Amino acid sequence: MTQPLRIEHLDETLRASGHIESQHSLQLRRMIYAKGSVTRKDADILFKLDRACSQKDHSFAALYVEALTDYFVWQTEPKGYVTPELAAYLIENVAADGHLERKTELELVLNVVHWARSCPDNVVTLVLESVRQSVLLSRDTPLGANRPRAAIGAGDVAILRKALHAPAGDGSLLVTRREAELLFGLNEATGAGENDPAWRDFFVRAIANHLLNPMDTPFVPTQDEAARREKWLSDRGSVGQLLSGVGNALARGDIPVAQVWAEFDPFGVAQARKDAEAEDRATRVRLSREQVDADEAKWVAERILRDGAIDENERALLAFLKKESPSIDPALQPLFKKAGL
Repeated sequence: MTQPLRIEHLDETLRASGHIESQHSLQLRRMIYAKGSVTRKDADILFKLDRACSQKDHSFAALYVEALTDYFVWQTEPKGYVTPELAAYLIENVAADGHLERKTELELVLNVVHWARSCPDNVVTLVLESVRQSVLLSRDTPLGANRPRAAIGAGDVAILRKALHAPAGDGSLLVTRREAELLFGLNEATGAGENDPAWRDFFVRAIANHLLNPMDTPFVPTQDEAARREKWLSDRGSVGQLLSGVGNALARGDIPVAQVWAEFDPFGVAQARKDAEAEDRATRVRLSREQVDADEAKWVAERILRDGAIDENERALLAFLKKESPSIDPALQPLFKKAGL
């Protein structure tokens, strides 16, 4: 009797041939998802196949990104939290030397950063550094091999936008000083007139985001806290079960009527009210702090004048700040004057 093909055998056959056809991708997909989840063994196989096979149908790239994103993001407990151990495993397999060499690897890491609620900084940095190397070291990096010159393209802007504004980024939806420094470095090293038009708007808004939103990093529950919350929700059961429990307790006289809804609040009204009040306070604090203070004015002035000139992108940034910020430290006035604003 013929034994069904196992994924280990298919893996060996494909790596030996160095060629993955569309039907092979379909076979792999069926074998991986037949169990209902992606295992560490499956992840190992996908990583090895991607490295070993020089000719791959585009369907394999889709499977690679989808299945490994499932493994790193959606199958963690609690979901969306990439642990340091998982991050080390990911980086070891896609960038052991600190560089992403294939577009599928970049897409995978970017996907993980984009979808994860929390992700170690070194994974986010890997995406940003890959764009920097692709732009500035195009002749030496596979991802930048076809660039005619050191310039920022629309694709680079899309990657940066997705990484910088991902929930798992350094500052979550805010732009950190390290990220702002990277953007200034890219802008300084490329010709303002050579970059894609999308770069100027992105650069201006990203740096302004950093300067005008000096809030603390948005709260993301720790992995342990998220796990505790998931367990609480699971143990709590459905609203129907809860109401049934309340009714039984009332029938027994175990719970004073006046305390029932205050304690159980099955629809989360009390918590929603608290959340709304907290958001209102945070909004008022944010609006009161949308300013460029002395330290920020000093930093942005030094950063803009580092090469001794103000280019068009930097001038656009200054114009945006002057228009949008309700308060700007006087230290920035000489720079406005120099820029003709």
